[in-house]
Formats: sequence, C-alpha cells, structure tokens
Amino acid sequence: MKQLIFGAGILLSILSSCSSDDFKYESSTVKLLDFQLNDVPWNLNVGISTRPLFVYKDNGEYFANYSSLYPFSLDDGKYKFVASDYPAEMIPSPTNLNDLIVPQPALANQHVNLSDAMPYASPFDQPLTLNILTRTGILRLKSLDVNADRSYTTIKATISVKRSGYKVSDGTYIKEDMFVTRSKATTSGGINYAEDFILFQTGDPVNNVRIKIECLDQNQQVVKTKEIEGTFAIEANKVTNADFYLNAL
Repeated sequence: MKQLIFGAGILLSILSSCSSDDFKYESSTVKLLDFQLNDVPWNLNVGISTRPLFVYKDNGEYFANYSSLYPFSLDDGKYKFVASDYPAEMIPSPTNLNDLIVPQPALANQHVNLSDAMPYASPFDQPLTLNILTRTGILRLKSLDVNADRSYTTIKATISVKRSGYKVSDGTYIKEDMFVTRSKATTSGGINYAEDFILFQTGDPVNNVRIKIECLDQNQQVVKTKEIEGTFAIEANKVTNADFYLNAL
C-alpha cells in the first residue's frame, strides 16, 4: 500500500511540475465573415446543409469545409478561405488548393461561381469578405430563319474555346484549346433554334470563342456546315448573343 501511495505521489508531482502551456489548446473563433455573390450580400438559407466555405492551410493543404451559418474555431495560424454557392460542383475535397483547377464544364451547362482564395490569420478579429464571383458567361446561339430546311433533323454546335480551366489558388485561367459540343434535335428545319452555352469569360480578345454549326440528317450524316463569321467575347455573368441564319444561301 505504501508503494502504491508513493507511486501516485510521484505521478502527481510530475503532472504539477509540467507547464500548463504543454496541455493548452490554442484556438480562435471565426465569426466575422461576410459573404457576397457578385458584390451583393449573400446568405445561406437556414436549414440547408450546404457548406460553402472551404478552409486551407497557408501551404495549400486542405483543412475543412464549413457552413456559413455558425461560428467555428480553428487552431491559431494562417489559412486561406474559398467560398462557392455550388460547392459540390466547384470544389472537390480533399484537394490541395495549389492543385485545385475547376475545368470548363464539358456540356457548358454549369456556371463556375468562386471567391478568390482569401488569406486569413488568427486571432480572426478582423472582418473578412468573401465575394463569390461568377467566372463564366452565357453564349446564346439563335437562328433568325423564317424558312425551314427539312433536309436535316439535328443541329450540332461546336464552340472553340481558349480557356479550359480556372486555377483557384491565384485566380488565373488555364490556356488550352478545347471544343465544347452539343447536339439538338429540330423538327422545324432550323426555325427557332436556340441554345445557351456557359463558358469561361474570355478577357483579352485573343481568348474569344468561335462557333461552327453542322446540320445532320436522320442518319447523322452532315448535310451542311456553317462557320459563324467572327469571334465572340464572353463576359462574366452576362449574355453574349450570336444571331445567324442557318438556311439562307
């Protein structure tokens, strides 16, 4: 019994001699975040399970994904925050921020909405604004024909683009030629044909897109091809109209 008491006394002595800093968990609460969507205040609806905020360590290592509804605590240190109103589609996790590239959607049917990667460090006592910006715009194709051409049943549009992806860490675009293609059946011989393509903003004119239209018969054979004259600039969160005649000589 005396040996047991003596051993317990030694353990208590060791614990009491240790500095309290050896067991202290240093953290700070993040609660001063302001979310915007294209410069307009944005809030996640209560009850929705979406988590729009992604947190990375200063070196880009993925850390965690949070809702914007409640304050949360982080270990003291330096971080980078990224936000999206469509997080599941935009940000795969866990992925290192430095490797995170959002590709041009293959079907050109989804906007890319992402904030810049914003640095934020403990004690997190200064407000931080995360402005979720639309990095894409809409290219709207529309035929002006009033006379039908029944020789084809499908309209195939191919858009030649110069930007294949968006690099989140530094807000730059991947410069790479690619084609976005979509086919649409027509029973009207081209009359009232319309199609929207969601594409990365082009910025400089050298990145403008080109349009090629192919008209296919019921056997998917090309009946005629039409290259739309000129190039088209895509502006973020705006619509670029491309009106043309399919059936005019």
